[in-house]
Amino acid sequence: MLPRMRRMGSAAVLAAISFLFAAAVPAAAIAADVTPAGSPPGRSLPAGDRKSMERTLRKAFAALPAPAKEFRLDAASGSKEIGLAATSWAVATKAPAEAREARVYESGGGAGKEAEPVVLEVRVYVNMERGLPEPLGSEGGVLETFTHDGLPGSRASLAGVDPSRVALPLTSEEETNALTVLRLHVGDLAIESYLKEIAQGRKPPRTPWDQTPAKSPSEIRTLVVEYYGPRAEVERLLKATTTASLRALLTP
Repeated sequence: MLPRMRRMGSAAVLAAISFLFAAAVPAAAIAADVTPAGSPPGRSLPAGDRKSMERTLRKAFAALPAPAKEFRLDAASGSKEIGLAATSWAVATKAPAEAREARVYESGGGAGKEAEPVVLEVRVYVNMERGLPEPLGSEGGVLETFTHDGLPGSRASLAGVDPSRVALPLTSEEETNALTVLRLHVGDLAIESYLKEIAQGRKPPRTPWDQTPAKSPSEIRTLVVEYYGPRAEVERLLKATTTASLRALLTP
């Protein structure tokens, strides 16, 4: 789903839309449980493994903090994909099954009849790589990597929201609602240095799983949690995110 955005410069709008098309789930998958487009031809995920991946998605969302009360779930706009994969990430991690789900929330968007709703998306990716997001805005957008409770993460936001680099004249309300993406990469403690390189946009030549194939298609080796929406809310969600419950979903 393409979230509705607040008014911004044309260059920033184009940059944000380009990022959305690169990161969003295909339209055909909206509100459906389908096999990802990158799945190997002629193969399907066994029913037991599919149910296992579904449980992992449910548990992942249950482990995340709830959005603020003003954000209401838009059930018709969510998306989910589960299936086998033939991507380079699937080959590297030796984990053939992958899954992803996005849940969409909307708030009233402020006073006035013409005020557009503010959109928040919470996304979970299982056994799927998420590269470094591009800055949202071509006029000094902010892009950085960080660590949250031991987990490597990345942040991309609209130009003007960094106090040290004010590139656009944003009001206090616009700064609070500036479009921001926060990602957390979840993996076993032994592979966090590898995931940190991934979060920073690097491509390590070797992986921790080079000699260790998955024991079953639905083995969980990595998770990515992504908060996409107004800066103040996604940063609040990040601070409330606990890592132990997410690591507990990984296959021992």
